[in-house]
Amino acid sequence: MSRFRPIAVACSVAAASLVASACGSSPEVAAEVAGVEYTVDDLNAFLATTDGDSEARASRSQAAAWLTNWVFFTALEAELAQRGIAVTNEHEAQAVADLTETDPSFVPGAPGGDIAIRQRAATLAAFEWVDLEVPASVVGEPLRHLCSRHILVETQTEADEVLARLDAGDDFGLLALERSLDPGSGSLGGDLGCVLEGSFVAPFEEAAYSADPGEVVLAESQFGFHVIEVLSSGPATAQNHPQLDAESLARMAEDAAQAALGAAQAGAQAQRQELLLEMQQSVFDNYGPDVRIDDRYGSWDPVEFRVVVEQAG
Repeated sequence: MSRFRPIAVACSVAAASLVASACGSSPEVAAEVAGVEYTVDDLNAFLATTDGDSEARASRSQAAAWLTNWVFFTALEAELAQRGIAVTNEHEAQAVADLTETDPSFVPGAPGGDIAIRQRAATLAAFEWVDLEVPASVVGEPLRHLCSRHILVETQTEADEVLARLDAGDDFGLLALERSLDPGSGSLGGDLGCVLEGSFVAPFEEAAYSADPGEVVLAESQFGFHVIEVLSSGPATAQNHPQLDAESLARMAEDAAQAALGAAQAGAQAQRQELLLEMQQSVFDNYGPDVRIDDRYGSWDPVEFRVVVEQAG
């Protein structure tokens, strides 16, 4: 990529330094994207803050990293504008508060400080856009509870034997103590308690929720064969779980409500994250090909969307 200059006569630049001297009335440009320019003078002023007494100011890799960051957030702001979201004074005020909280030594007026604020403000505007696109999570139907007990055996033959003994009148709890390979529930007569849906593996729940209360069903999972007795199932109501007291039902209903809310929030967050990734890709696709970088700082790679510095030697 050839070095670009917005002035008629190029200024001379020492090969070993990033410091550029002013020439003519127009400033040299270090980077440009979406019609926005970042000058060499501004870049040098920022790089000098790392070591004000250093003539070299900073390495090419540091300058390349800063310019890559500047290009992305400048393009992001342009992308947001295309989507009808402006970076406002309110965003900038919140950005100052955020940056100061993260780093108490942050000085808004220092070289690079205004850019840092604008970049954080653009991020906040992006968050605002996804919140508009994906509103507050809507909680769906109440989650169900399953009250059950099971006997876990290794083979289909063993499961058939257990079912035959149950049909003959054997007590489920005593049979679980005798035959179940699940040490936790087996010692409790197979009791699994009343738990929210999603607590067990899918084959177990598919069989259990398809059964009526009091029915015994068989399911195969990676753990073996489950002989399941369904005591009750459904949302936490007295009609669905008549064997439970009011206190237990209230506790189950609260657990179900919290779980449903958490699931809804997780779903909304996943959608927001997907939209942010989609916006990032749009920035890469729409603005990457047209970025210009002064070649003293490296070359622009539109595929990787970054300033690349060739290694010496």
